[in-house]
Amino acid sequence: MTTTNPDGRAQDINQILAYADANGETAAPVDDDEDTAGPEDDDNDVAGAELEAEDGDTGDIKALKKRGRHMITLEEARALQARARKRGARVGKRRAQKQPSPPQVKLPPNMVPPGAGARHFFEKWTRNGDPFVVRQDGHYYAVTEIVCPVEGTGTRAWARLQKGEYRFFDRAVGDETRLMGTTTQVTTNLTNLQRPSKNTYNDQDFLIRSITMQEAGLRVRYDPAEVKQIAGIGTAEPVLTGQAWLWDDAGTFLPKEIFHDFSGDNLLYRALRRSAVLYFSWDKRRVGGNGTMRRVLIDHLRNVPDTKVKMLSRTSGGSPVLTVPDGYIFSDNPERSDDGAFSAHIDVEEDIVFPVKPIDIGAGSPSKPLEIGLYVQLSLNGMSFEHKRRAQPTG
Repeated sequence: MTTTNPDGRAQDINQILAYADANGETAAPVDDDEDTAGPEDDDNDVAGAELEAEDGDTGDIKALKKRGRHMITLEEARALQARARKRGARVGKRRAQKQPSPPQVKLPPNMVPPGAGARHFFEKWTRNGDPFVVRQDGHYYAVTEIVCPVEGTGTRAWARLQKGEYRFFDRAVGDETRLMGTTTQVTTNLTNLQRPSKNTYNDQDFLIRSITMQEAGLRVRYDPAEVKQIAGIGTAEPVLTGQAWLWDDAGTFLPKEIFHDFSGDNLLYRALRRSAVLYFSWDKRRVGGNGTMRRVLIDHLRNVPDTKVKMLSRTSGGSPVLTVPDGYIFSDNPERSDDGAFSAHIDVEEDIVFPVKPIDIGAGSPSKPLEIGLYVQLSLNGMSFEHKRRAQPTG
């Protein structure tokens, strides 16, 4: 559909509006790339721009009616929409310029800012001048052994969780250890700590920010002389003499009281969690320091979760006991650490008695174990700062 301008020439809608713009009948929309930045006087300017855009859209329609255009095609409707969008964009830019900048949150002078521990290490490693990387969401784990002697008779007995300290992170992969009295080597089943302060450390600082704990297995040891008398014992002998891991909620080799009948929970482990506490310690005596040890109460074991993590900024004592404002430090090179060699331990402050019923393991009469080994894993979750691995020359 076309019309004629005052000069008698046929025009489409774009020509009509261009002619009306040139004669001041309508307001040409601002191009998208036109700079509309600059100081604004007040909110009235934005409101004025909105009215101006609305008047411009109305003016386009009036100009078309003046020239006898009472109907438009779909393509011509798109042209009107494009002009309206340009006017709206100009209003949007003005409104955005009027939005105040979000105020910066200022903490009280004595409040520790979030992430202060990470900033502490970042500044330390930056000052050293060596290339380094920051790895987030990593963890170290270690397993400790709690040997529970079983006391009593063949008809009435109890396991004793003995008073004492049970340590984590005092050994690394490849070190010698003992499990139920048998000498063996530490493997990655027991820890992922790789020989700290020996020959494979990374000069790493690990910022401990949360912890988890879970059971890591059971072992049992019966009287070897009694075991040997069991006909056809075969490959089960190492299991019954404490040389192999055991999971036995059926009560074949372990007293049935250890496992809950319905949930399968290890109740010996639950008894430990109800009655023990967790500590962290840093020992300078082991690394040639000034002979001091720092020991920090972390929390009761019942508050350390099995699956979720516990943020260490919320442990017993609050910020005064933290090594840095939001966590603790675990260095795999304690010789160069200001804090010393890190370890953790469970402190059982009183004996815990756990009644059990002796069972027939094949000897024809009930037998009580000499010992039950309970194994507990502690995981330290956080972020590490370590030297960047340099590319090795090839060929």
